Amino acid sequence: MNNISSLKRDVSNIEQTKLFYIEKLSLKNFRNHKNLNLYLNNSSVLLYGENGCGKTNVLEAISLLNQGKGLRRSNLDNYLYQDNLNKNECNVWGINADFVSPSGKNNLGTGLKRNSSNISRIAKVNLENVPLSSLGNILNISWITPQMCILFLTGMSERRRFIDRLTSSIDNLHLNRVYKYEKLARQRNKILTQQINDKIWLDTIESQISELSISITARRLDLVDTLDNLYKNELKNNSLTDYFPSAGIIIEGKIENFLLNSSALEAEDYIKMELKKSRFNQDSFNFGPSYSSVKIYNRISRKNSDFLSTGEQKLLLISIILSHARMLNNKFNIAPILLLDDIVEHLDKKHKKALFEEISKHYGQSWFTSTSRDAFIEFPNLINKINLSQIKDCFNGNYYIRNGDT
Repeated sequence: MNNISSLKRDVSNIEQTKLFYIEKLSLKNFRNHKNLNLYLNNSSVLLYGENGCGKTNVLEAISLLNQGKGLRRSNLDNYLYQDNLNKNECNVWGINADFVSPSGKNNLGTGLKRNSSNISRIAKVNLENVPLSSLGNILNISWITPQMCILFLTGMSERRRFIDRLTSSIDNLHLNRVYKYEKLARQRNKILTQQINDKIWLDTIESQISELSISITARRLDLVDTLDNLYKNELKNNSLTDYFPSAGIIIEGKIENFLLNSSALEAEDYIKMELKKSRFNQDSFNFGPSYSSVKIYNRISRKNSDFLSTGEQKLLLISIILSHARMLNNKFNIAPILLLDDIVEHLDKKHKKALFEEISKHYGQSWFTSTSRDAFIEFPNLINKINLSQIKDCFNGNYYIRNGDT
């Protein structure tokens, strides 16, 4: 069951009007932005300017309007405006946005909270404190960054993290389950390492681990099935897959295989039994959500992504994100805000045109970054072109769409 509210939409004139968009974005003491305020309309956005002016930092701030660590997965203290650290001034940061959708306008905020013993990240919806997972009920966000090509070069943990982020878009509690599972697994290892003889404690933890393992695995498989159905029913012989090869995703592991032939309850009992057996030999337990294998491949050529060129891998990554956005558009009536960092720099003319055409059909606002304004001359719809360097230097960090492009 999808935990994100479905929304009815009027699709008339959809290519000209974004139904899901950020109308105002404010950053306070965030990265290299001491005070940035962008007042926008429902067009997509291009942030351009010289390197180092903070374009990616703006996208990172937007990515933190969901749960999780954002597009660069930084520590909370690393977001703080650096001049404040040097001058020992304000030691908190904040992000605030007015988000508009067919259901109305909501104000979302997140920031750093300090007390005497620790720091944490808080979230607010319409000025009320809420759990971080509540942000996902209102605003969905997806992104592509140049660093994401590491997905194809590193171990499985990065791929599982990527899949979990996509899965959270159809179940906003999914990441909570992942975090809780990881915390319980660490607790169990600590108990076993310290040889604490507490059978009831271990039974309780292992029961929770087993339940979470099934939930996490099942939701990942739901995501893959939904994307498979999208390809079969819509993306085959489609303009998107003409230029961005459709990606297939396979998730494999003992639990995944077990669920093919058994009920969730039987699988859960099996995991509990295996956990209990492995208490005296931790190496004997080697399956679960943190052991699943993720394979990504080109559906047409059937080539594994591991054996594709860097350029082909980038096109495959773009294909996944755009297909995922279509899935949310069409199946759940939720259009994610797309954060596309430096995405056009290494695309040839035909792929750039195809990307622009696909974005023009997307129901949600898209945010691009680039050093070049001219790279977007052929963008087919209205787009707010914001010279971020000039906004910071000449307008005290304030941009109003009514004043036009900068």
